[in-house]
Amino acid sequence: MDRHPDLRGGVIEIGAGWVPDMIRRLDHAVDIWSKPEPHLARMRRKPSEQIREQLRFTPYPFEDVSAMVNESSQELYMFSSDYPHAEGGRDPLGRFDRSVASLTEAARTRFFSGNFRDLYPNALANADIPGSAVSRTSS
Repeated sequence: MDRHPDLRGGVIEIGAGWVPDMIRRLDHAVDIWSKPEPHLARMRRKPSEQIREQLRFTPYPFEDVSAMVNESSQELYMFSSDYPHAEGGRDPLGRFDRSVASLTEAARTRFFSGNFRDLYPNALANADIPGSAVSRTSS
């Protein structure tokens, strides 16, 4: 991703509880291996920075989104109901509402709309979603 900073991607339908630990491990590995591996030493951004800027993840409704955000970054996670599949549960919106209740309003808005808009800026070209980096109005 360091070589392609405009590349964006979504990691969808596999949950996201593993993301904070993976990010810590990648940063740690680059830190340790950058001396014997010259190509790692040439990286312009840490793996955590690359991931935060270029990837988004959709947690399952039963995962603790607030904990994931607190352990990593509010820019990483976005809402997905996975409808009509069973893993979405009967009330994914309600479960996610409860899961993000302790986050700031800005972080909740990023989760429910802003991070999707940032990942796919043209998907909702005529929609105005408050809290998104590309929102047409201030929130």
